[in-house]
Amino acid sequence: MQGVLYVGHGSRVKEGNDQLKAFVDTAKKEIDVPIQETCFLELAEPSILEGVRRCIEQGAESLAVVPVLLLAAGHIKKDIPEKLAAVKRRYPDLNLQYGEPFGLETKILQVLKQRLEKMGWTHEQSADILLVGRGSSDEEAIDDFHVIASRLKEITKAHKVETAFLAAARPTFEEGIEKIKQSSSAHVFVVPYLLFTGILMQEMQTEINAANQKSDTNIHLCDFLGFDEQLITILKKRTEETLQQPEFLVDEYV
Repeated sequence: MQGVLYVGHGSRVKEGNDQLKAFVDTAKKEIDVPIQETCFLELAEPSILEGVRRCIEQGAESLAVVPVLLLAAGHIKKDIPEKLAAVKRRYPDLNLQYGEPFGLETKILQVLKQRLEKMGWTHEQSADILLVGRGSSDEEAIDDFHVIASRLKEITKAHKVETAFLAAARPTFEEGIEKIKQSSSAHVFVVPYLLFTGILMQEMQTEINAANQKSDTNIHLCDFLGFDEQLITILKKRTEETLQQPEFLVDEYV
């Protein structure tokens, strides 16, 4: 019997984990697979191993593992495959298929634009944009993020779209804030490239509140990507693609 295991990043903030579960639960209704479970890579339960166990208990003999993550960085290339290697050692007869993250999808750009508009951004404003990513030491992921920033500039026709990262890459979020405080625009919109809420959103808001007290530019924090029908469409697409994948080979991780 076929199963699907959705893997979220995990957060210390329960609300963020609940948001991911609700998002996946909505997508599940559009996916015709009898066994579907959600788990987390870190910081939350159930773990990947526990998620696999739950699927097997329901009769899964083949399991499509779908990462609910944005870009192909270290979690996709190393951390999850290592967890799947541990799964294979414990359940050698289980057929595993491994999917891709959301990646460079035009629909995500439309969601980013909607988050800007919800915060009050318009084409006519004198406004700059700071796109903020989680950050990675993986050069491919950073390159993809810069492509997203470039495309966001194209669809918004903003005068300037700067980038910053919350960890593992530069410019840091603090450096990005310092730069945009010097902006000649009346407004700067900070757009988090994050799926759901968590500690990082809280930290950004604290930093922006402090910056607004010391700058003539009005800095606004937009909402995270969150629960959106366009993102559900992407998750459904990635799941269907994963179900068509050949067996995932974990030899190099064993």
